Amino acid sequence: MYAARIPDPSPDSEIALGAIEATISQVASNLDARFVSAGEALAEAYGIVERLVSALEGVTNALGRDAAEAAVDNMRATADRLERLPAVQAARQTALEGIAAGARPLAHHISQVKRTLDFLRICGLNIKVAAAGRNGFADFADTMNVRLDVGEEEIGGIGVEIEQLTASIPALIEVDRQLAAECVKVIPQVPRKLAADAEALQRHQAADGARAKRIAAVAREIHGQVATAIGAMQIGDITRQRLEHVASGIQALVDYRNQADPAVAMQVNGHMLALLAAQAADTIDAFHAESRRLAESLRGIAPSAAQLLAIQAEGNRESSGDNSVFLGALEKSVSDVAKVTARLREADLRAQTLGGSTSDSAERLAKRLRVVHRVNHDVHLMAWNTDLRCHRLGDEGKALAMVASEIRGFATMLATISGEIRRSVESLVAAVTALRDPQGEQGGDAAQALSESLACIRDGAQRMREGLAGLTDDAAAVTRILETTTSNVDCEAAFGDSLRDVVTQLSVLAAPCHAPDAAVAAALEGLLDGMARSYTMAREREIHHRFALPGTAAAAQASVEDDDDDDGLF
Repeated sequence: MYAARIPDPSPDSEIALGAIEATISQVASNLDARFVSAGEALAEAYGIVERLVSALEGVTNALGRDAAEAAVDNMRATADRLERLPAVQAARQTALEGIAAGARPLAHHISQVKRTLDFLRICGLNIKVAAAGRNGFADFADTMNVRLDVGEEEIGGIGVEIEQLTASIPALIEVDRQLAAECVKVIPQVPRKLAADAEALQRHQAADGARAKRIAAVAREIHGQVATAIGAMQIGDITRQRLEHVASGIQALVDYRNQADPAVAMQVNGHMLALLAAQAADTIDAFHAESRRLAESLRGIAPSAAQLLAIQAEGNRESSGDNSVFLGALEKSVSDVAKVTARLREADLRAQTLGGSTSDSAERLAKRLRVVHRVNHDVHLMAWNTDLRCHRLGDEGKALAMVASEIRGFATMLATISGEIRRSVESLVAAVTALRDPQGEQGGDAAQALSESLACIRDGAQRMREGLAGLTDDAAAVTRILETTTSNVDCEAAFGDSLRDVVTQLSVLAAPCHAPDAAVAAALEGLLDGMARSYTMAREREIHHRFALPGTAAAAQASVEDDDDDDGLF
């Protein structure tokens, strides 16, 4: 142990320490103002980037939804169906012609049935006359007439059903012809344009979405960088606190010297100034190192902000227009197609109505044909029974037998004609069934579906525009904030010389006292203990430990606090 050289008294030392303390306090205050301002600016930049990321994430989902993809698929399906329309109309025209062709022989067959029924009535009357009321033949004739009345009623009903069935065919043919004439003007170019415009818009928005994802990725990177920079801004507060501790230590030393014994004060002064010089030097070195790293980090964010605009500019160069151009073209295509689909829907509804009524008519016709068949069967049985009775009458029954034979002949003719009617009706029903377009039935109202699809796509385009609208301003604001913040935290030019002068002046007056006598040790213990209690940083305690007097409370406190894990702020 040895006593350090005591520096010669300097009449200006009090004034010098006061000036140093004032300089340190002023620098600490200015640092605090700069870093508070910089922190607020970075918080603003953080909020801008956070909002930008949120908006861009909305953009990336704008046309990635299933609904939007389904909307484009629906437009393609509508376009495909319109392209098939000529083939559908050709099939429908063939079916309509088949209905008209099938209805013509039916009228003739029904007329034949009515005529045959009339002949059978005459035969019944002849039986009554020839039998002269004997052997129950009159009852037979009356029963046959009843059955013939039933058959005539049913065959008349069949005629009415056929007339009703075919009544709407001419109007439907005319509607189809008009639609076909108009479709020649617009097919296939209109539906193909619809499909092409829908796909072009989807490709454009997909490109926008991909670009938005790239921008969002860069924005998220900036978001993280700014968050890290905000965390690193604590170096300003740390430095301010440490400089304030040094300034308060100088003030405490000045206050002590004003009342202390000069001989003791000289040694205490040298030791305390050595501590204060070490604290100031370490604080300044750490601050300059960290602030330079922080400034470099902030400068490193600027290229990322510029990259946002570069990606957007790249998209503008590659794109032939914005969403509004593609959307306008698609809206025009949808409008053109809607005009066609409205008339197509009208023709479809008429065809479906005819088809539905035909199904009902077919069921009623089938019932009527079954009744006619039973009438024919009954007449046959009655004719055979009459023939058997006539044979039992011998010569007297020959005339009746001839009438019964005629009845059988007419009944056979009636069966033949009924079969023709049945086949004609089946052919008619098949022709009407061919009118229907199964895909058209499943597709519903094409115009409404197109409008809904367009609204869905328009919504996605709008959100795309809104998401990218503020990108230029946001990127410019972030760049401006970063430039200002970088200038604020890069303090070398503003405070470097002043802080280095402080350390130089303190170092000149510094003289560590390694073996103080009792009076000096007692004075140092109080000052060192006061300094130790002011520390808030682990690094301050580490430096203080080097100047604490062995065996003193300050040394023990510094040693304990040096191991405290909760103080690792710096």
